[in-house]
Amino acid sequence: MTLPDTETLLAAAGLVATAVLWAVERFLPGRKRIGYRVQMDTPIGMNPLDAHSLVQLRLLRRDQEITDATLALLRFENDGGKDIVRQDYQEPLTVEFTGRTVIGVEVPDANPPDLVGMLTRNGSGLRHSGGRLVVPKVPLNKRNHFKLLVLLSADDGGGSGGDGDGSNGGGGGRRSHDVVVGGFISGGRIRRNAQRWGPRKLSLGLGGVCIILVGLLGGLLLNGHPATAGGECATGRLTVDGSSAFAPPMREIAQQYEARCQGAEIEVAESGSLAGLGRLSKAGKSAPGGNPAFLAVSDVAAPSIYQELTGRPVGIILLALVVNERTGVDNLTSEQVRGIYEGRYTNWEQLGGKDLPVRIVGRDAASGTRRAFETSVLRGSEPGTVSSYDCSGKDRDAAARVTRCEVNSTGSLLDAVGRVPGAIGYAEVYAAAKHPRVTSVRLNGREPDIEWGGQRNYPFWTVEYLYAYGQPEDGSLAAKFRVFMDSDTAKNVLRKYRHVPCADQSGVPASACRP
Repeated sequence: MTLPDTETLLAAAGLVATAVLWAVERFLPGRKRIGYRVQMDTPIGMNPLDAHSLVQLRLLRRDQEITDATLALLRFENDGGKDIVRQDYQEPLTVEFTGRTVIGVEVPDANPPDLVGMLTRNGSGLRHSGGRLVVPKVPLNKRNHFKLLVLLSADDGGGSGGDGDGSNGGGGGRRSHDVVVGGFISGGRIRRNAQRWGPRKLSLGLGGVCIILVGLLGGLLLNGHPATAGGECATGRLTVDGSSAFAPPMREIAQQYEARCQGAEIEVAESGSLAGLGRLSKAGKSAPGGNPAFLAVSDVAAPSIYQELTGRPVGIILLALVVNERTGVDNLTSEQVRGIYEGRYTNWEQLGGKDLPVRIVGRDAASGTRRAFETSVLRGSEPGTVSSYDCSGKDRDAAARVTRCEVNSTGSLLDAVGRVPGAIGYAEVYAAAKHPRVTSVRLNGREPDIEWGGQRNYPFWTVEYLYAYGQPEDGSLAAKFRVFMDSDTAKNVLRKYRHVPCADQSGVPASACRP
C-alpha cells in the first residue's frame, strides 16, 4: 500500500485543524443554543421637548395612565446546531426589566407562525409579574425565531433613553443590564447576540480557508470517489394513507423529509384509518416480494384480519368534543354526552345552553376517531341511524330519535359543525382550535393538555400507529421514513399539533405507547 505524500498529509492536517477551529467557534459552545437581541428599548414620548406646548399626550391602558412608558422589542432564535425540544429546558426563559413593570406583551413576528399560538395559549403562554416576563417552553428547530414586543412602565417614575438594538455604548443609551435574560438548557446555553450584518469575520475567514483546502483535497484524495447520501435518506416514491386526523402533521413531516432528502417523494392521503389499513394490505399482497412503497397511519390498532401488518405507536393524539359556537355550552359531563347520543337531550336549553335543537355530526364506520370516541367517551356504539343528509333536519328518516348525519373526514366534520346551528361532533384538538364558528367543549371540567401530567384525567385521546406490510426492506424509503418518525424534527412537528410523541417516554405511561 502506497502512503500519501507529504503534500497530501499537510493539506489533510490543515483541513482537520481548520474544521476543528470552526466547529469550536460555531458549535461547541452549545450545539443547543438560543441567542437573543434587544432590538429596541426606548421611551414612548414626544420629540422635540417643546412639542408639549402644542399637545399633551397620555398613554392609557384600561383607563389607567402609564407613567414613563417604554417599549422593548426582543428577538429570540435557535442559532445553534441542533433542534431544541421542551424537555431541553431545565428552567424556562425569563426576562427581567430592572426598575420597570411589565404592562403587556405581544408576539409581532415568529417563524414558523405556529409559534405565536404556542407562546400566547391561554393557561400556558407568556406570563408576567412585576418586571419579570416568563416565556413558555416552546420547541425551536434550527433557525426558528420569535420576537416579543413588551410595554413597560417605570417603577420609580424615572425616564430612560434607548439604544435601538440593545447593544452597549452610545450617548444616552440604556444600560444593557436593564434587560436581563435567564434560563437553562441541557447541553447548551443562552447567549446575547451582538447586532451585526452578515457573518462574523472569523467565520468568513475560516470558511474561505476551508473551501480552498477542500478543493485541494478533492483533487488529491477524493478523485473517483463520489459522495454518499446521508444515512437517513432514501430515494423513490412512498404513499402514507389512513387517519384524516393525523394527516396534517404527517404531511408536514413528509415535507421535512423531502427537504432533507433529494429524490424522495412522499404522498400523504387521508382515506380514514381502516380504509388506509385495507389499502396497505392490498398493496402488500400485490407487491413484488411483499415490500410495497406504502405505509398506513391509524387511530386504532389494526383488526386481527390484518395479521401481516406490523405497527408501532408514534404519538398520542388529543381529541375534543366540538359544538357550534351558538349552542352556548362549553362544558359537558360524560353522562350528558351519552344522553345526547342516546336521544335523551334534544335541545341545548336542557343542558344550560341556547334554545337550539341538537344536531349530531358523526364520522363513518372507517374512522379511527369515531372508534376512540365510542371507546373512551360513549363506552358503547354511536347510534348507527343516519337520519339526515346534511344535519339540517331529518330529511332521510323523519321517525329517527335524533338528527344525525355522517361525514368521512375531520375537515368535513368541522365544516358541518361550524355551519349547522346546534351541531355537535368530535375532532382532533389542533384542527378544532383553528376552525371558525366551532367551540371545543371541556369534558368533566377537563381540557386536553400536551403535557401528559396535566391531562391524565382527560378521557378523550387515542394512540396513533404507523403500519407497514411485514418488515420494510433495509434501505428502502419506507424503512428510512419509519426511522425518521423518531427524529427531533418529527417530534417537534407532533408537539406543534398538540400530539404527544411516543418517542418521548418522559412522564408517559408505557401502556399508552405500547405496541
